[in-house]
Amino acid sequence: MTRITLLALAVASVIAASAPSVGAQTAGRGRGQTPAKPAKPAAPAKPAPAAKPAEPPKPVAQDLLMKTVYTNGDQKTESVTFRQGERERFEFGDVVLLKQHDLKRTVQIMKAANTYMVVPDGAAPPALSPAPAGANAAPPTPGVVNVTTTITDTGEQKAAFGAQARHVKTVIDKQPMPGACDPAKQHIETDGWYIDVPAQSVPDAPMPAAPAACVDEVKATQNGDPKVLGFPIAYTTTMTGDDGKPNVVSMEVTEFEITMLDAALFDIPAGMTEAPTLQALTRAVSDANETKLAQELTSSAPPAQKAAGTMLVGVPELINKTTQQVDTRALRGRLVSELSNAKLSAAPLSGAQADLPRAAGSHGYDYVLVAEVTEVKVSSGGGKFGGVLKAATKVAGAGNGQDPTEAAIAIKLVQPDGRTRLTTTAKGKDGGFDLKAGLNVAKFAGTMYMNMMTGRLMMNALSQSMTGNLGGMGLLGNPAMANAQAQGLGARAGMTMGLGVDPTARAASFLMQQSLASHTAAGNGGAQGGPSVDAALGDALQNAAKSVAENLKKGQPKK
Repeated sequence: MTRITLLALAVASVIAASAPSVGAQTAGRGRGQTPAKPAKPAAPAKPAPAAKPAEPPKPVAQDLLMKTVYTNGDQKTESVTFRQGERERFEFGDVVLLKQHDLKRTVQIMKAANTYMVVPDGAAPPALSPAPAGANAAPPTPGVVNVTTTITDTGEQKAAFGAQARHVKTVIDKQPMPGACDPAKQHIETDGWYIDVPAQSVPDAPMPAAPAACVDEVKATQNGDPKVLGFPIAYTTTMTGDDGKPNVVSMEVTEFEITMLDAALFDIPAGMTEAPTLQALTRAVSDANETKLAQELTSSAPPAQKAAGTMLVGVPELINKTTQQVDTRALRGRLVSELSNAKLSAAPLSGAQADLPRAAGSHGYDYVLVAEVTEVKVSSGGGKFGGVLKAATKVAGAGNGQDPTEAAIAIKLVQPDGRTRLTTTAKGKDGGFDLKAGLNVAKFAGTMYMNMMTGRLMMNALSQSMTGNLGGMGLLGNPAMANAQAQGLGARAGMTMGLGVDPTARAASFLMQQSLASHTAAGNGGAQGGPSVDAALGDALQNAAKSVAENLKKGQPKK
């Protein structure tokens, strides 16, 4: 073979060796075998699952719900207090008080009348009508009242509502110095249990003092550490005034829960009507109450419930036959209170005078007491004094006032059959009440407050102690005593949080001041510039109640 041929064979062998698959495929097909499948491409990698977003932290319960029971004698009053942030809600029956600290205001809601009123923080009650120029002598010069507070930690502790409660006793002694406008002495002893102030608590707004002609300087002396007091969960307070008679009031927190509350609780409900003034609010509530009372005697509701062996006396709105402007509905409330104090069951009535005895009799009433204001006059002096200013200053202990007055109320006790059992005239004089003592502030205003409440049964349950202490809340339902206690504990600008002051009763004290102001706004007792007749009318009502009680003790009249 030639060299060229050998080179060509060598090249062919190299080519054949470098492509064996071609020959194999040809051979396989020749033998009938299935050709090999090409390899599948690798599947793309799955992306890692996205991490779940972190759940938001659950809201921490930090609102407060508290229920409280106040006891005064055989009377018990329940209230509910709510707190959320800078807002508080206090419920007293049909009255709701919203303290919106963030808006620097208080909202008073009267559910029965579907009406509310807004009171800016620090706003004083409506000013009383000024006295005519030259009508009266200058008001007395303020004096000094010493308030000494002694705080004693007994060292005793107990578990309460998940906290440790401290047993602390407090004594407040109020002594007026010679020449003081407020001559009333007070001795207040409180035996209470306290826990640390809840984190949800907010400082209370300053409580403006009621208008008065003379305000003494209070010099406070403190013995003991007020830090041991804190937030009261139970206490018994005994207050003794000039008359030496103790008045005992107890408070107990029955429920205390840190929880989550609906923010709507602390807002004004939709659909309510705003009263632009206290006078408008008072009138709206009074009208609503009157409508409800009238409906009770025309409805098919069961007769009034009364204790076995007792007689129930219905009291319609008083009739005013004088030219003096008085609130006849408020006087009815005061007469109901005086009858209750005289150990009689009494309740307000509404309706046409001629039809009341029969209608009341069909609803369980034994008698209807018809009362007419027949006379009010200045018994000496003759000057004019601005409305209830004199009575209000006397209530606050600002001296004896001026222009003493007299009043006469004619009463007639009528049976359901229309026959009259008793006819007489009760008279009263200014000063008939001891309006100096602190508790009598509450008596002066308490019936006005209760007159704003609704329902026959509530009024039927009234007694002097209940009315005089704002439903059993005692001295802290009394604005003068609430402020005296706060001053004695060293509070400044009304900030009492953590000083042992009961916040619920302090809210009730606000309502008490409003009731005093509502009495003024309604034009009672000569609020248009005439002399005050409030104390004289109160004395006459008290004497009228005594006459009725004495007559009914004689038993049923012979038929």
